[in-house]
Amino acid sequence: MQKTVNETQILHGKTVVDAIYSPQIVQDYENNPLIEALPPILTEEEVIEQISVFPPFNEKERSLNANYRFHCVQRLFQYFQPFEKHLDLEQRISRAIRQGYLHRNPMQKEEVMRIHESYQAIKEGKFLKSYQTETKRTAAGFTLIGLSGIGKSTAIERVLSFYPQIIKHHEYQGKPFIFTQISWMKLDCPFDGSLKGLCISFFAELDRLLGSNYLNKFGSQKNTTDLMLQRMAHLASLHGIGLLIIDEIQHLSLSKSGGSDKMLNFFVTLVNTIGIPVLLVGTNKAVSVLQSEFRQARRGSGQGDMVWSQMPKDESWELFVEGMWEYQWTTNYTPLTSEFSDLIYEESQGILDIAVKLFMLSQVRAIATGEEKLSKQIIKQVANDSLRLVRPMLKALRSGIPSEIAKYEDIRPIDIDEEIEKYKASIDLQEKIRIQKKIQEQKRQKREQSLLEEVTLQLLAMDFEPKEAQTALKKVFKKFGEDIEKPMVIKEAIKLLIEKDEKKDNAQIKTKKAKSKSENYLGHLMEEARNKKKSVHEWFLDKNIVKQPLDDFWEEDDHATLVSNAVS
Repeated sequence: MQKTVNETQILHGKTVVDAIYSPQIVQDYENNPLIEALPPILTEEEVIEQISVFPPFNEKERSLNANYRFHCVQRLFQYFQPFEKHLDLEQRISRAIRQGYLHRNPMQKEEVMRIHESYQAIKEGKFLKSYQTETKRTAAGFTLIGLSGIGKSTAIERVLSFYPQIIKHHEYQGKPFIFTQISWMKLDCPFDGSLKGLCISFFAELDRLLGSNYLNKFGSQKNTTDLMLQRMAHLASLHGIGLLIIDEIQHLSLSKSGGSDKMLNFFVTLVNTIGIPVLLVGTNKAVSVLQSEFRQARRGSGQGDMVWSQMPKDESWELFVEGMWEYQWTTNYTPLTSEFSDLIYEESQGILDIAVKLFMLSQVRAIATGEEKLSKQIIKQVANDSLRLVRPMLKALRSGIPSEIAKYEDIRPIDIDEEIEKYKASIDLQEKIRIQKKIQEQKRQKREQSLLEEVTLQLLAMDFEPKEAQTALKKVFKKFGEDIEKPMVIKEAIKLLIEKDEKKDNAQIKTKKAKSKSENYLGHLMEEARNKKKSVHEWFLDKNIVKQPLDDFWEEDDHATLVSNAVS
């Protein structure tokens, strides 16, 4: 059934949406309800617009009490500026989920038979490494490795927010289809690196999402690992799990002897046998865990791996800092300069999490000390006092000496040749920056237009003419730029409007005086004519104010202009 309304429900604290089936442009994805129920494939421009997070900000908050502003500063944690790597991540996840569903279509006989085989194996206490019903698997898992604080988890959460986690199916193509689809599921790798620990986490997360009782049914310590794996695989197919994210995989190196091999083999099983894409996320410390067998399996998927290192000091960094710098809650605003940008990069070494926290803590210190203005001295003091725990790591990064960096496993260097190989098909960063700047420009224009409308209404309430008010406001924005604050806009606009009114009044006064002078002189001559007992015309002839009709010429004198004006 083609639904037109997406009805949302709340199930055990999670949002559940009813499936809306969309026509598919890619032919491979047609007639598959699990794919058709997903959001549409986004263009790069749509990804940039939707993945960006610019928290709300009101300049009036700068005048709030310090205790309130300390809370406002926390809003910077929401700030998210997308870059090339985030677009790459979104595309990989989009492909992984859809390719994983490609040959797990619940409307196909082969998938139903495989689920039945899996159920029979669970009843018999077996673990199936292969199925009688053979079908091609297209799952494409990959790995994301990067420094601590580089933004891996935040980026993944932003991308996953595009996909409703739980989708309810009721009817498909006119036939009943009762199915609960989980488009993605995220787990943290157990600290002991054990398979049982991962399976237990899997059952517990399913129970949290669905309100089921799988942990009590299948998570008993009495169950063998193989049996737990079979049940996990069965549930993954039964609930149409699209992508499994395993975070903190560096914990695998802490497991018992052989633990890493078993865990990695299990991931291979999920990807190749069951057909579920697996995204492994960890710090550089996890590199040693990715052994040759699993690496070869991942390479066969065609997705490759992603390695995120510190951000270079280029246009991307400038874009990030410019966006962040707008959020200042100190009483006095400090304009961004190249010196501030260089200083924050020097103290954070391009680690975004550290850069944001440094900016936040610097504001907190400026507010707490009463200085109420950011300065290079404050930023340096915060770096020295509040970033003590990460300073050794940052010092190693700053030195660029491999032997120094090697002391800290979380910033262990990656083979640059391998990284280049993985990024052969890179996205044009300059174009993406241009798009992002365009979005920021649109945002600025909307903000300016909103301010323009608000101030115009206030000026109209003060009885200024609409056209004159708009003209004055345009002059103010042209002179002071879009960053001018509202009180200053009103002040300057009123000043211009008053000056214009004064000029108009002065012009009117001059005109009245000239007219009054002319009228007074003629009146005086008329009074003289009456006193002399002469007609006004006769007296004007005597005074050369008017001429005889037959005069051949006019002799100009001091009264000529006056008469001309008076007659006209």
